[in-house]
Amino acid sequence: MANPYWSAWGDTHTGRQRDNNEDRIHYDAERGIFVVVDGMGGEAAGEEAAQHALDCIRKRLEQKTGTPARRIREAITAANNEVYRLAQARPQWRGMACVLTAAVIEDGGVHIGHVGDTRLYFIRGGEIRKITSDHSPVGRQEDAGELHELEAMRHPRRNEVFRDVGSAPHSLASDEFIDYVQIPFEPDSAFLICSDGLTDMVTSAEILRVVTRNAGDPRQTVQELIETANAAGGKDNVSVILVEGENFAPATLRHDATAATSSGPGSGVVRALTGRWSLFLYGLALGAVLLSLLPARFSVESPVLGGAPPETVPERPPLVVEPGSAELPTITKALEKARAGDRIVVASGEYNEAIRLKNGVAVVARNPGEVVIRVAQQLGNGAAAVTAEGVEHSAISGVVIRPDPGVSLPVGMRIHDSDIEVSDIEVSGTTRAGIWIEGNSRSGIAGSYIHSNLGSGIVALGSSAPRLTANVIVRNGAARDQKHPGIEILEQSSPEVVRNVICENAAEGIRVARPALKEQVKNNFFTAGGKTNKAGAIGVARP
Repeated sequence: MANPYWSAWGDTHTGRQRDNNEDRIHYDAERGIFVVVDGMGGEAAGEEAAQHALDCIRKRLEQKTGTPARRIREAITAANNEVYRLAQARPQWRGMACVLTAAVIEDGGVHIGHVGDTRLYFIRGGEIRKITSDHSPVGRQEDAGELHELEAMRHPRRNEVFRDVGSAPHSLASDEFIDYVQIPFEPDSAFLICSDGLTDMVTSAEILRVVTRNAGDPRQTVQELIETANAAGGKDNVSVILVEGENFAPATLRHDATAATSSGPGSGVVRALTGRWSLFLYGLALGAVLLSLLPARFSVESPVLGGAPPETVPERPPLVVEPGSAELPTITKALEKARAGDRIVVASGEYNEAIRLKNGVAVVARNPGEVVIRVAQQLGNGAAAVTAEGVEHSAISGVVIRPDPGVSLPVGMRIHDSDIEVSDIEVSGTTRAGIWIEGNSRSGIAGSYIHSNLGSGIVALGSSAPRLTANVIVRNGAARDQKHPGIEILEQSSPEVVRNVICENAAEGIRVARPALKEQVKNNFFTAGGKTNKAGAIGVARP
């Protein structure tokens, strides 16, 4: 469904574990009215609540009298009181209610009315931002920064709400009932409304990837998001509406390799994960707590990468690496050609090479998890597949690092005297450490999956002070001669270790050189799926 200024599509699905669908949606691109309602009450009551609420909302919003804010407030209030009236009149419907988000496009903006834990996301410039706040105990903690996305998704109370439509009467004067928000709607932006059947199963990072990948085709995006939620378990009804501005697809193509999540107030999603890839996806979900590690336009002046901004470099087209390409068949070739401020986009494939990062250059996988740096030859003692030596204002994202079978790879990534950002990578199969950080490094490691290394998952030593945030560090340290921890903090290193999942390691989850370092280990998970570290959570190295 489309008009000259935006296009839209919506759909709803029962999911894989429910017999009935209590969600209702409405998308009218011609009038610019979009609504997602999620019913509550069990059996038929939830469906009745959602349907009656939607009927009331449509009836009022289609009458273009009064301001958009007034229409939205009147529509939701009328829906609330009608659902409440019906619930009181019929014993079998007693206790029914619903949650909902309604949006109206008018005067160059999106006018939003919201009650409960349905959500509206705003997407622009390769970033996604959650506009609505969940009216739930878990949602309140998430918005306050007390829980990150993954914690909220896995929380046993995640489906409880303290504000809904229909459980009590309300008037237009009720100040704490309807959240009203107005945001601009630029031609190169999009917004997505969904029920928690999507956001309990699919991360905001994955939502962004699907929207970006299918830019210009809202129908395909909606279908793929529903399929993704169902593939992850489909525990609830799933409803999605996507609205794209007229220039959204061309603008998104300019950001196709640098999509990232933005975590302002109220941002975040998380996924209840199952299956063989659960821990890897778990790490990707945690990465959503980051503040756009890879900006849509990577340049050396970006404040995200830290340090004093050097001279601004004009934006240039990315260098594209593709296996078999005549010009840039390897990442090394691209790094040799790159200058400060360049972005190297790596196509899916396997790359048999060891690379050295370069000042002011970002290396990003076009499709995260599909770029494999596979070391096929023996490297010297302490050598690494990826090295950052005296490098600043650089980044690497979305790559997988592992050796060929039978090849000894001492270190997956070595960072020495460098200030770089590492995100959404996977490292496995090394003999000494997945990631080795030394010297005066101030780098950030986030949203990554460090697993199945014979040595420690991450080693920090020297005077380094890295930021280790939202990583999954599991099944490391099982060398025959000595058991190692998930994270090893040696010498004078003083890292921040926050919101990581650290479990199933052969020794402690974290081993510190000094007891005082325990204070810098905050809000981490040392148990997942009932599995812990062999020697407990945190231990102090023997002198």
